[in-house]
Amino acid sequence: MQITSSRQAAPNQDLILRAQQGESESIAWLFERFQPGIFRYLYYRLGDRQTAEDLTSEVFVRMLRSLSGYKTQGASFQGWLFRIARNLAVDYFRQSGSNAELSEDMQTAEQSPEAALEQSLTHDELRKALTRLSSEQSDVIILRFVLGLHIAQVAQVLGKSEDAIKGLQRRSLLALREVLSNW
Repeated sequence: MQITSSRQAAPNQDLILRAQQGESESIAWLFERFQPGIFRYLYYRLGDRQTAEDLTSEVFVRMLRSLSGYKTQGASFQGWLFRIARNLAVDYFRQSGSNAELSEDMQTAEQSPEAALEQSLTHDELRKALTRLSSEQSDVIILRFVLGLHIAQVAQVLGKSEDAIKGLQRRSLLALREVLSNW
């Protein structure tokens, strides 16, 4: 079986169908392709490496349990996984009863569209500023500028229209600027 070697490639319907049929090589490819982004998202949201690793594992356990029900005509596979991750993060915050302080040992994210944002902010400043934004505002900043997702992908993850995401992104950036200007 030939699987595209590019880690940036989106899974095609055939690959997802093979994974749905239990083909281990296809499932492994999906894990390898999406695990780093899911982990980074959860790490930025939660700030705790161990919790992010645990919840990343849970995302893929849930993927395996629900893979047979995934429809390729609906949301993108990546959007589906990020929605699972977001729901797990929301559940974690509900159960912990806090908006946990982000940790200090975050690894540098890969260079992508967030480069301009990260050049002007240290990770520490960004983490602290994100804790002062609403959950949706933090999500849109992390998904767009840390993970480099497109507007359409963020819309799928957050269950909103692209226009709503554009507005939310604008408000989030304004709120982030306001938070940073008060420091």
